[in-house]
Amino acid sequence: MVFSAKSKRIRLLVLIVLLFPLTNWGKTQEAGIPNSISYYEDIRPVFQAKCQGCHQPARSKADFVLTDVANMIAGGEGGEPVIVPHKPELSYLIDLVTLQEGDERPEMPEKDEPLTPYELSLVTKWIEQGAIDDTPENAKQRYDRDHPPQYAVSPVLTSLDFSPDGEMLAVAGFHEVLIHKADGSGLITRLVGLSERIESARFSPDGQRLAVAGGLPGRMGEIQIWDLTENKLLRSKPVGYDTAYGASWSPDGNYISYGLPDNTVHAFDVSNGEEILFMGSHSDWILDTAWSVNGDHIVSVGRDMSAKLTHVETERFIDNITSITPGALKGGMNAIDSHPVWDHILVGGSDGIPQIYRMHRETHRKVGDNANLIRKYPAMIGRIWSAAFAPDGKTFAAVSSLNGKGQINIYLSDYDATLTPEL
Repeated sequence: MVFSAKSKRIRLLVLIVLLFPLTNWGKTQEAGIPNSISYYEDIRPVFQAKCQGCHQPARSKADFVLTDVANMIAGGEGGEPVIVPHKPELSYLIDLVTLQEGDERPEMPEKDEPLTPYELSLVTKWIEQGAIDDTPENAKQRYDRDHPPQYAVSPVLTSLDFSPDGEMLAVAGFHEVLIHKADGSGLITRLVGLSERIESARFSPDGQRLAVAGGLPGRMGEIQIWDLTENKLLRSKPVGYDTAYGASWSPDGNYISYGLPDNTVHAFDVSNGEEILFMGSHSDWILDTAWSVNGDHIVSVGRDMSAKLTHVETERFIDNITSITPGALKGGMNAIDSHPVWDHILVGGSDGIPQIYRMHRETHRKVGDNANLIRKYPAMIGRIWSAAFAPDGKTFAAVSSLNGKGQINIYLSDYDATLTPEL
């Protein structure tokens, strides 16, 4: 067979392409590394995603704190430095994150995915260049358990939650959640973590743990799980690159759901941090989540003016619970709560109207029918920020505000679930 010059060139190019990943992988990785490594731009995101969940002031395993360069140089237990500037070969961190002969995986991160070759090269080169901390002053971690925030004025309260027994009240503050005695007789503890902004704080069904959704705006989302019997951080789970919203416990306390500004809904196993649900059917930020009575479905609401139903086990988007008629809902939906007995949801948002919907459709879908609606209630002033059923489901409370003035309403919600919707 005779090949033309053109076909020979094509065959040669194909061969080069096929062999290139095998022969030049190390060079390709090295070629993508910046000449000058920035801790804040290049290294911090790696540590944030894979290390800081276990190595931070609130949860410093082996006394290693990887949220501050000075602490890394100072060292952990025994005073051994985690990093030695200019000397990666003497830096204990490099040993921990590098695959050693005879091992199946690096020692660290213990449970997360190991550092990629590119990430390891970044960290190594940063140490070679002196391990310089270029974190902007206003982005440095300033608060921990021993140095809690000091308030000159009252903070904006983004979340409140009573413990199931009514004995404790969780109040979201700046960089912390404050646990008060519910009768107002005193402060129990201050839970100071990495998140600057706290968007939601929710007690577990047994009242022994607290789930916190928040983060560092524009940098990191975080879900925290606190043990309230010992007031210690059980888990810090970095999620996405912006603040997390709407943390919610499953009825059995085994899972936590939350939403992100990248339009996705997630849930994970509390025992090991592994994700069990990912849903991307929203078209705008997700601001709150809630579970069905038996925990097999999640409902999420957000700025796209919808409440969406997702099946947990299959991770399948099931239905738009609220009307999809243009203009039927004015603006985004900020708050959701599940009825304690029935698979009904209470929602509130920009139009200031509390509404109760069925989770599961009982009629054939028709565009504009809004058939899942059970009842609308009298409008409140401005935008509803939070709404919640009483433990018996017979009443609910909603909170709204407009132009610096707030309103709290208590509504009767005791209705016959078999009635046809009030449209």
